[in-house]
Amino acid sequence: MSEGFRLSVTRRNVVTFLRSSGTRRVIEDKTREIEAEAARAAEPDAGQFRTDIGEDGARARGAVIGDYATSDPEKSRRALLRGLEGGRT
Repeated sequence: MSEGFRLSVTRRNVVTFLRSSGTRRVIEDKTREIEAEAARAAEPDAGQFRTDIGEDGARARGAVIGDYATSDPEKSRRALLRGLEGGRT
């Protein structure tokens, strides 16, 4: 870490970051990327994931919601986890 630079992670700083311009776009892009990776990782004939992207007030949020094509929650969970791994850059 550079001398004289101090990063302070506080609730106020996180809220400020979530409200900053461009953050919603980044959250939406990453959420869609994770959804696509999860769909690729799903069992054949599965991979029906949903995304929920929105703003609560001025704060952005994104979520990828489980595989609706399978009734096995473990298969859905594995595909979501592989999607998260594939979405990491």
